[in-house]
Amino acid sequence: MDIYKKLSTICVKFISTNSVKSTEELEKIDYGIQVILINMFKLTILFLTSYFLGILSKTIIAVISFAIIRIFASGVHASSNLKCTITNMILFIGNVYLSIQIILNKYIIITIFILSLILIIIYAPADTEDRPLLSVKLRKKLKMYSIIVTLLLGIISLNCNNHVFLNIIIFSLLEEAFLITPIAYYIFNRKYNNYKNI
Repeated sequence: MDIYKKLSTICVKFISTNSVKSTEELEKIDYGIQVILINMFKLTILFLTSYFLGILSKTIIAVISFAIIRIFASGVHASSNLKCTITNMILFIGNVYLSIQIILNKYIIITIFILSLILIIIYAPADTEDRPLLSVKLRKKLKMYSIIVTLLLGIISLNCNNHVFLNIIIFSLLEEAFLITPIAYYIFNRKYNNYKNI
């Protein structure tokens, strides 16, 4: 049993003794606690690394920009926590360093934005094996929110005077747009359109 499971088990035992919850509800709580703990650990590693590299504030902007669209568009997940942690380091710290080094002109920014928007329109939301999106209504709703958030991020980036923050936002958008494509699922060796297999 790993540390996340041990901690979530302690929390679930406390909840079950202090409230009336069904077995199914407790299983959902257990899973939710494990997800929170794992993500907290991964973010701690990411933020500590970026702090020592002197790019903490920029990394936080990259994470927030990515997470805002990720909530609705979802996308591929790595097959292990270690792979996920390494991927996060590449995505977020790589984004920041690229954003610092490159000055994009408006035509390139608009091109990246349009490409990202097209990918979001075609592929969002992209589910996972653990969380297949079975509801047609939910998929339509998530697609609509994904498009709206993409448009908002595009407007924000185009009106941002700081070229580094502009780049961070637009690269975050491109990263997430790529991670919902069948190519990304193939690279990570994960199943695509999981709702169709149920």
